[in-house]
Amino acid sequence: MPAAPSKRLRGQKIARNFIIGNSAVQLPHPLFIDPPSGHTKGWRVYVRPLPNGPDITTWLKKVQFKLHHTYADASRTIESANVKDGCFEIQETGYGEFGVELRLYFPTESGEKAQYREHYLVLTYWGSPEQQAAQEAKNWIVSERVETIEFNEPTVDFAKTLTSEEQFNWLKVKKGRGKGKKPEYVFEGEIDPSALLPEKAPEGKDGSGMGAGAAWSQRYERQVISQLTSSEKILQGMIEEEQGKMEERKKRMEELGRMIEAKG
Repeated sequence: MPAAPSKRLRGQKIARNFIIGNSAVQLPHPLFIDPPSGHTKGWRVYVRPLPNGPDITTWLKKVQFKLHHTYADASRTIESANVKDGCFEIQETGYGEFGVELRLYFPTESGEKAQYREHYLVLTYWGSPEQQAAQEAKNWIVSERVETIEFNEPTVDFAKTLTSEEQFNWLKVKKGRGKGKKPEYVFEGEIDPSALLPEKAPEGKDGSGMGAGAAWSQRYERQVISQLTSSEKILQGMIEEEQGKMEERKKRMEELGRMIEAKG
């Protein structure tokens, strides 16, 4: 019997973005050997992480793909232990477009119920004439969208997983050999990816370094919170002032009413 989920973090929310999509080619194609008779398209449908984003297998346990009923084994499940580069996918051939139902499952410690998504399988050229010409020339069609899942008041254990630095390890590349003649895995780029905000943003071209280039930081966050708090106090003062004026107008109206009654 699985252990009960840990306590939930009240008032907190953690969101994760990912990509749902499909790619398709015109058959014959070397990626699809001996397709069934009448099948003119080869395709793959997938759930994958954002480029340079955190590994989705840290919070996504498995994905169930439900295909058109004419396919053998129309309901197929991909476990996180069997994915490569964090991408849950299935590959097939066919000739027609249809909606693929997806059911997303999360780890037991999350205490979260499965969520549903749907992706319409796109097998034909789309977009502007120039885009369609490019797709035809490359024999490569891609249809993707970014999806978001929000975990409201996640469990303590699940929140640790969602904010762990280990979820970025899949982005490391092997570089030379470290101590003990073991390969060294490092991040490429000027800034290492992290689940946490940096203390301050990198210096921008204008030298400000404060939110430069839409960069966010703990310092910038504190500044924004301070500005919002100050604005809230000013707004509250304006509301109280207006309420006072409203009371004065009410008293004046009541006084005028009594004067009219006295003259009558």
